[in-house]
Amino acid sequence: MRSVWAIYPPKKSEKSFGKHPTQKPVELLRRIILASTKPNAIILDPFTGSSTAGIASTILGKRKFIGIDTEKDFLDVSIKRFKEINKNYGKK
Repeated sequence: MRSVWAIYPPKKSEKSFGKHPTQKPVELLRRIILASTKPNAIILDPFTGSSTAGIASTILGKRKFIGIDTEKDFLDVSIKRFKEINKNYGKK
């Protein structure tokens, strides 16, 4: 992994269930998780928003995710994103 990352803003598909004002690209969170955790780690995001960290950890597999947020609208977006990603990655 290089020390300078060139990562584009979130793709339209990442915002298909709704937008969060500070949403990060999945690729950024994927790299952060790979650089800072080992398999079977627990990822805690106490300000999860639309759960991009959780989506990245689901894509990587072998990591558990706990997300917390006070905004129901963003949690609803998170639930929709997880349902979609779990369909694509064969999880229930």
